[in-house]
Amino acid sequence: MKKLLLLLICVPFIGAGQIYLGNNQSICEGDSAQLIATYAPGTSINSTGSPILITECDPGAPDLLEIQNVSALPVDVTGWRVIISNNYTNINIANPNEQILSGTMLPGSTQYWTDNSTTNYWGSNMMWNPGSYPSFTTWIMLLDNNNNVMDVFVGNWLSSDIASSLITTSVGSISLAGHWNGDGIDQTNIGTLLQSFSRIGNEDNDDASDFTILSTSSAITNAGLNLPFSGGGATWYDVNSGQMIGVGDTLHYAPSQSTYVVGVITDSTGQTYSDTMYVEVLNTNISTTGFSLCNGSVVLTAPSSFSTYSWSNGASTNSVLTVNTPGTYYVDCMTSNGLSCQSDPVTIYAGVIPITLSTPDSVFICQGDTVVMDGPLGFSSYSWSTGATTSSIITTSTGNYSLSVVDGNGCTGTSNTTSVSISPSTITATTTGYAICTGNLSVTLDAGSGFGSYQWYNNGAMMPNTSQTLVATVAGNYTVDVTYPTGCIATSNTITVYNATLQSPFYFFINTIGNDSLCLPNGQVTLDAGNYSTFNWSTGETSPQISVNTLGGSYSVNVTDLNGCPGVSNPPFTVYSIVNTSVISGPINPTQFQTVTYSVNPTSGSTYNWTLFGGTIESGQGTNSIDVKWTNSGMFTFSVLETDVNGCVGEEVTLLVNIIFNSVEDINFNTGTLTKITDVLGRESNEESNVPLFYIFDDG
Repeated sequence: MKKLLLLLICVPFIGAGQIYLGNNQSICEGDSAQLIATYAPGTSINSTGSPILITECDPGAPDLLEIQNVSALPVDVTGWRVIISNNYTNINIANPNEQILSGTMLPGSTQYWTDNSTTNYWGSNMMWNPGSYPSFTTWIMLLDNNNNVMDVFVGNWLSSDIASSLITTSVGSISLAGHWNGDGIDQTNIGTLLQSFSRIGNEDNDDASDFTILSTSSAITNAGLNLPFSGGGATWYDVNSGQMIGVGDTLHYAPSQSTYVVGVITDSTGQTYSDTMYVEVLNTNISTTGFSLCNGSVVLTAPSSFSTYSWSNGASTNSVLTVNTPGTYYVDCMTSNGLSCQSDPVTIYAGVIPITLSTPDSVFICQGDTVVMDGPLGFSSYSWSTGATTSSIITTSTGNYSLSVVDGNGCTGTSNTTSVSISPSTITATTTGYAICTGNLSVTLDAGSGFGSYQWYNNGAMMPNTSQTLVATVAGNYTVDVTYPTGCIATSNTITVYNATLQSPFYFFINTIGNDSLCLPNGQVTLDAGNYSTFNWSTGETSPQISVNTLGGSYSVNVTDLNGCPGVSNPPFTVYSIVNTSVISGPINPTQFQTVTYSVNPTSGSTYNWTLFGGTIESGQGTNSIDVKWTNSGMFTFSVLETDVNGCVGEEVTLLVNIIFNSVEDINFNTGTLTKITDVLGRESNEESNVPLFYIFDDG
């Protein structure tokens, strides 16, 4: 059990400095130091506010939010995050996309995001809209790198909703209560285009009075916003990490290691002052030679920097304890100044070591998310079911995961199994019909049950409908976004609803099962008309599906949907004609090194793939005619394969050629030029007498 030490720094004499933090502090690891800034008399410093504030919220098209550094100092926002709402009727549902900040925001600088899929895209739709409560609601939350709530914006939610809120985020459950006063800002009268709720003034009251409706002005300071804010109190920084750790005259801070802390203030004239103090974190972690007595005793060792030690079993008063009995052990360590710190407990087992992972037995994640699984530290070896040998693993895949360990005493342990499941990113919505017609003026679309929220769209435009089902009374392309209880978002298939009459039926596409197309003379494909009530195919068949094989022509189907509205397939499904490639024409006894032409009869839109050995295609590949230079002699077969404009492939056509060997050597004599002639077998001399076979002069 930790002991919280609060060192209150109350020094009446400030001296020349305008801010004083007091003496250095020592705290136990895991405890908090209370940091208090005091000021010289006459220093005009307010003590409320965050240096980074939400300065614009536009619930129009596109939705937009902006944050700004309203202080006079640069602020390192690394690790800060912005979280927004994701449901109009449930205040506790947050958008799973969170903007995690990095870098430094200079005084007056801004950052903004929109749900327009261009620069500064939030990553998903921002579920904001102008309108009245409870149809349209909004909230924004700004957290620092320690997950403290620094600012919120609330639109339309009532104070009772805010008070009872408990929002699930990636860093835990957070309530808006205490960060916003009264009801949210009334969104009824804001325009749908180029108008925002814009922060004005120079102080943060955490209520609707901080904002007014102005023209959207992302990336620049709002009209009526006076910078820098006069308030804010001291701004605190951890020197080791370089991170801002809080704002205000009093701060509780629990650093993980010893560090210097700086407090900075800006007075009413804009002058900046600072002071530094050292916070020493005392480590009481126990090291152990093992966690089980399966192979004998283990030795526990506390850090040697303390003056006195008192182990929980009373068996030792120094920093080392030999353990022969299973149980839980800890040690109280005291400094020479009388500060007592207690270590975390260490459990020693008699036999097999039970291992607990950082994850529960079942984990549900969104598509593309990762899961970090941590095993306990301090073991000699680790062996995960994935084959990994580290103490922690990261995964994006579904499956079952477990960990086996060996301690320094040679004893083993195995963890429970964690099952990881991924929420699908798509769902299938259903409908009672695909058309609106006389006597049936609506169809009902259904996204399915079990989701946390629903948002319907028609032709890409957000609709006010947020329930599982939607009654569609106008034609259009309908989709729905759903949110799983885990916060993951999925998008449905598109359902097209038509206007239809007997004279003007709705159109739909025929689906294929198997190949997407069919070419004669071979193959088979199943045509599927879809989920309708009646079917009348051009073949006379009346089933939802028909099989098509070698019968050429076009196939269409007339249907009646579940509402009794007529429809017809468009375009029809076509079985394409056979590809007939002609024979290859061209010389079958060409001479070696001679360039010759081969061709087949051309067909408009067809491409031709020629394949040959013994020569080179000099031109024409892809067309019906090629020029070939035969570089070898002998017998060769080459071929061509035709693909027509519909993607149908014909039979391979081949040609056998005999390439005649050719060797011509010119010999110059005084009386003229002799040409040596070889026979068809390539022989240049008589095999018996070894003399040339035949010469002729070039003049004949």
